[in-house]
Amino acid sequence: MLLVLLSALNLHASAQITVSAATFPVVGDTFRYAIDLDPSPAINFITPAGGNQLWDFSGLKFGQTTQTIFLAPNQGSSSASFPGADLLTKAQGGAETYYNVTATKVELMGFTAGAALPFAPNALGRFSPPLVDRTAPLTYGKTNGGTYNLTIPFSVNDLPPFFDSLLAGVPGGQFIDSIRVRVNQTQADTVDAWGSLKIPGLSMPLPVLREKQVEKTTTIMEARIVVVPPFGTWIDITSFLGGSGFENLLGADSTITYRFLSDVHKEELAAVTANFTLDTIQNVRFKNIAVLTSTPEPTEAPGTASVLAQPNPAIDWVRFECNNLPSDEYTLKIFNIVGKVVWKDTFQASGKRLVSVDLENFSKGTYLYSLVNRKGTIIGTKRLVVVKP
Repeated sequence: MLLVLLSALNLHASAQITVSAATFPVVGDTFRYAIDLDPSPAINFITPAGGNQLWDFSGLKFGQTTQTIFLAPNQGSSSASFPGADLLTKAQGGAETYYNVTATKVELMGFTAGAALPFAPNALGRFSPPLVDRTAPLTYGKTNGGTYNLTIPFSVNDLPPFFDSLLAGVPGGQFIDSIRVRVNQTQADTVDAWGSLKIPGLSMPLPVLREKQVEKTTTIMEARIVVVPPFGTWIDITSFLGGSGFENLLGADSTITYRFLSDVHKEELAAVTANFTLDTIQNVRFKNIAVLTSTPEPTEAPGTASVLAQPNPAIDWVRFECNNLPSDEYTLKIFNIVGKVVWKDTFQASGKRLVSVDLENFSKGTYLYSLVNRKGTIIGTKRLVVVKP
């Protein structure tokens, strides 16, 4: 009986996974999600805190699908405005989001507004300090939080014409030269539960940690009044914006999101967003595994320049096979999870080239390798996994 009890306790302990920085996104990753906009009330989305739970979300519906591709920051039009950024994502409508990645966290630095502000699509939003999106290592019971300020300034000349009458009612409105949206955000994250999760596309439940994210925001709009240039004063004009359409975006709001994180998958396996009283589920986003299992990995067309690592996963060494290369100078690089170059080689090649790399000094984990020509054109960027006995 004692042996049975000890075995049960050991199984219980081993089920509490640790989510490491190996799950942080890197350049070249693609996150695919589906969103259930009308989740079934029959699914028990929110359970009390605690361990050894089973969440069965297999009944979720594919109401909408999304895809996020992580790019190098220099591929963005506003990269110069976010020095030190490690990742970039782009959205329809021209919005760009920039991230900083360290060994322990992924931070949201800021974004360009794009279609969210159609009259000022190039407006820049900046978080101060950068908003923490992911932390590592993540274990049961871990907490994290902070207060963040977001500002999105733009010129008064960018405003639609109907704003003229609204601003005319602001004392000193004739001296307004710029506008900004200002958001104060308080966020508290707690890994409050662990267990196993089932979502569509998974043949069996996967071990997860559940992170409860409580977010409170207050959003106002301010105007800068300049009577004696260049000195100006910012004043709150939120109360003057009735009928502008902005009033629905301003004021106080609170949400709670439960994020289900795996130590294998980089994406959240699921994210359940509810109102602050937890009596209304607003939406549920989950990893779109169905598209990954039904769509084959794209391959290069015959005759196309390419690079491939073999074996992959690799233990002691890896060989890169470069094929169909036009005569040129090429640079092959290996990056770690935060985008730092840990190995590179530059060589002249034409046709085929084999490059072997000794992995003795590499730590186990996920890396990215990329081959570019002299002009900086990317021949290929793919993932390399290093394992150690």
